[in-house]
Amino acid sequence: MAFQKEWEWITFLGCIIVIKGRRQSAFLDYANTACMFAKFLNGVMLFKASPIYGLVYFLAVLLHTIVLPRPVYQGPEYITYFRGPNLQDELERDKRITWIVTFYAAWSPQSVTFAPIFSEISSQYKLDNLKFGKIDVSRYPDVGQKFNVDSSSWSKQLPSVIVFENGKETNRKPFISPKGTVVRYRFTKEGLLADLDLNNIYQKCKQNPLKVRKEKKDEDIAKEKKEN
Repeated sequence: MAFQKEWEWITFLGCIIVIKGRRQSAFLDYANTACMFAKFLNGVMLFKASPIYGLVYFLAVLLHTIVLPRPVYQGPEYITYFRGPNLQDELERDKRITWIVTFYAAWSPQSVTFAPIFSEISSQYKLDNLKFGKIDVSRYPDVGQKFNVDSSSWSKQLPSVIVFENGKETNRKPFISPKGTVVRYRFTKEGLLADLDLNNIYQKCKQNPLKVRKEKKDEDIAKEKKEN
């Protein structure tokens, strides 16, 4: 009987982890969720046994989180940052280029968390005809409205990632249902690559590189002859 309450807590924790884990697309995300709830329950149980031990444990967890945070990508990025109507102009300038564009807000925690993921993807998948861009819809709400991205403080669409092929939208996350409701989406690298079919887009773009204009080729040939 002495440990019955603790077993009830552990059982409840297991149910929470299972429910939350169903939304995770990668094992590391699942493990991170499980560890987070396990740390909290450990702290509660230690505090119940001894408030001093509980406080020491919570301080240790806090120190660990600050000193050894979860690693994030800090390498190079290949992203074009758009301003105002520049996005539409770029989409129409050369429709042979496929654009993956993130609509974000600087004040949105989800946008901040997603930023290193998008940077890493841009570094791994960039091509001359597959490019990545970002636009802050909190600064340019008219652009967000044009592309059906709500930039208000209660928005469920920040960030939004939209794929443009031949100058037109072909896919987006989070998805907007036919009824106009936003389908909740959790951004992870593996999930986004799969849901946007980015590997196939990359292969298609790689097999069809941009052709150099004939005038440019002629200029290069003439330049080489002149140098020789």
